[in-house]
Amino acid sequence: MEVTTVLRLLDEERQSVPDPGARLEKTSYVVRAHGPGSLWHMIVYSHFSASQAETVVNAEICYFTQLNQNFEWKIYSHDEPPGLLTYLRDRGFKIGEEESLMVCDLQDLSPALMVPPFAGVTVSPVTDEQQIEDYLSVESAVWSCPTEKTGELLFASLSDPLRLDRGFVAYFERKPVGCGRLSAPQHSRFSGLWGGCVLPDFRGLGVYRALLSSRIAALRQFESIAYLRVDALATSRPILEKYGFHRIASTWPADWPPDR
Repeated sequence: MEVTTVLRLLDEERQSVPDPGARLEKTSYVVRAHGPGSLWHMIVYSHFSASQAETVVNAEICYFTQLNQNFEWKIYSHDEPPGLLTYLRDRGFKIGEEESLMVCDLQDLSPALMVPPFAGVTVSPVTDEQQIEDYLSVESAVWSCPTEKTGELLFASLSDPLRLDRGFVAYFERKPVGCGRLSAPQHSRFSGLWGGCVLPDFRGLGVYRALLSSRIAALRQFESIAYLRVDALATSRPILEKYGFHRIASTWPADWPPDR
């Protein structure tokens, strides 16, 4: 996999291909993404000079404040200006944990990914309200965060005939123990694998691997998809590397307002 080429392709899509159900809004300096039903708002691409930082950042805060909306500024390590992360932190944004942007060519997946999990582990796509509850129970237990937005996304996905965004739940003997989502934007070469997690007591049973392989199998219907991307915390990075993923950049979430 040629990292420079893949990063260029991803940067192009950040500016032109919205997530399923979302819309993009371009300005001279940033690209905003507005989620379906205003579930979320995000700046997904930035390109301006250091001397313009104060003006641009203040303008974005003002824009979303007028909409009465919170937003996340998604920072990539190669975005311009280079000091954007530090500037946003100093400006008062709440900076989340650094994540590794991991990418894998679908043709380069390790055969080890298809090794069956331990007996009793199964993975099911989310197709009804009970499975949404199962998904959210795991997400809430692992991340200790509000689940309202994820729940709304999963409910919305049930009515999407193309299933461009969908959730998966891993079970151990019928108990929900892991979860994860995938998104496959139309005409994109990248599918995002999001929120993959496993309850601590059930790690080491192949649950995370089973969630990965099940989501990847579901992508076979999307002919445009050539690459997988994951924003991975330090705990997930070595697992992904084992299966053929490569780190090509770092990302950080920067939330405004900081107390949201």
